[in-house]
Amino acid sequence: EKLTAQEHLGIYQRSYIARLRNCMSQQFSALEYALGEALFCAFADDYLASKPSQNYNLAYLGAHFADYLETNRPDAQENIKENWIDFMIELARFEYAIGVIFEMKAEEEYPLATINTDENKLQLVPICELFQFRFPVRKYYSDFKNEKQPHLPSESESYCVVLRHKFKLAICDLHKEQFEFLTYLKEQNNITEAKELIKTQYKENASSFDEVWNSWKESWITAHFFRV
Repeated sequence: EKLTAQEHLGIYQRSYIARLRNCMSQQFSALEYALGEALFCAFADDYLASKPSQNYNLAYLGAHFADYLETNRPDAQENIKENWIDFMIELARFEYAIGVIFEMKAEEEYPLATINTDENKLQLVPICELFQFRFPVRKYYSDFKNEKQPHLPSESESYCVVLRHKFKLAICDLHKEQFEFLTYLKEQNNITEAKELIKTQYKENASSFDEVWNSWKESWITAHFFRV
């Protein structure tokens, strides 16, 4: 009660900034670990100053953080870019995407496919998002979440899919060919057409694809990729 109005306002301002910083830390916990708390807070504070929140829902606070990191990367003026920065940007995009996927509005009550489901009736579940990375982002993210204290990885192309069923997320690694097949399937929404497109792309292996597909189908049905 002895504080002035200006001092009261100062407490509110500092508390609000701390709340925003804490929200950024929660949205990008793996990135904060990778960068270190001090450097992450420096980037987050500058981002919050340059991109003030325009939405009452703080879930959208980090929507432009990866773009901010891309624009303000320390080697922006250098001819040769540093790989670790590219990894941080990919990790930021993935972490934010995970939050978006969890909050997406979509049908949740639908029958999942079983191994006996007619192949032509298979459809991808409503929430099925595909990712392609230059780095093993999914592995780093999962290792961090499992408290394995991962080290910064070397560049290595990777692919994964994020699925949601009854508000439970699942992240599955993919091979390049699987990623391409699922991309075709999302675009065409037709198993037969997706199979023909992948066979055309990999003509040298077209004759053996049906056998490969049966293996994929069985494991993906088990992992709840498909609905009826």
